[in-house]
Amino acid sequence: MLSRDDMISVESYGWHKGFYNDNNFSDSLRRISYGDFFEYPDDPEFPYDSAHELLRGSCHHFALSLNKVLGYSAYIIEGNNKRSFHAFCQIYKNNQCFYVDARGITSSFDEFMLVASEFVNDEYTIRAIESEDIEEWKNASNYHNEALVFAEAVIGKFKECYVLSNKIPNKIIY
Repeated sequence: MLSRDDMISVESYGWHKGFYNDNNFSDSLRRISYGDFFEYPDDPEFPYDSAHELLRGSCHHFALSLNKVLGYSAYIIEGNNKRSFHAFCQIYKNNQCFYVDARGITSSFDEFMLVASEFVNDEYTIRAIESEDIEEWKNASNYHNEALVFAEAVIGKFKECYVLSNKIPNKIIY
């Protein structure tokens, strides 16, 4: 397995690191349990079994936690029909954009969209997360705070997946 800390060139996609470097990022995220960090609440409806939920389902909690812990700018990509979205963070460094979610960091918008397109499959808008979004999410979830601290714990334990070093390639070399 490749190191999650290494920026790896991926065909014509660009560069990525983190759980992208694993054979299957979904399986890797599923192996990170809420119980690895905290005691499960006594509630059969508790939605956070694994970190995979922080990619698909609670991506907004993960983006807010990346913003809090690492200071990254948080965004939403949403279909113009406003029915679904994917939240993420963006870093701009060395004249390149990098997209960050629970998978890690990628310079490829196409690679980023592999998951985002599951939620946004028509024309879309990318915009900054606003205070109204956060308020809506708080009101829509019985476990908003638990999701945030879980996301922060995952970021803390796997920080190498979410921090972009100063040694990044300036351009893609084929």
